Amino acid sequence: MNLAHEIKSRLKKTMAIDHLTILDDTGKHVRHQHYDGGAHFQIKIVSNAFEGLSLLDRHKLVYQALDGMIKNEIHALGLKTIATSEWTNEKETDSCQ
Repeated sequence: MNLAHEIKSRLKKTMAIDHLTILDDTGKHVRHQHYDGGAHFQIKIVSNAFEGLSLLDRHKLVYQALDGMIKNEIHALGLKTIATSEWTNEKETDSCQ
């Protein structure tokens, strides 16, 4: 199983997901002087699990789901965590413009 599939699997075990985008940015960093082999990911997650949580608590929830992968297989992780109600409101606003 590749890393993106493992990330998806772990997140889905932890929370119900309405939308998930995983972008592997590792290729942009391979030639950096201090590249140590760890993967770089940008992840956008929409979930009801984020309702009422602060940004910090949302990120903690994701880090808990990926426990053991951070600093081993994953070197860098960019997160955009969105509550389902925020996502729904954002989509409605976009369609009105």
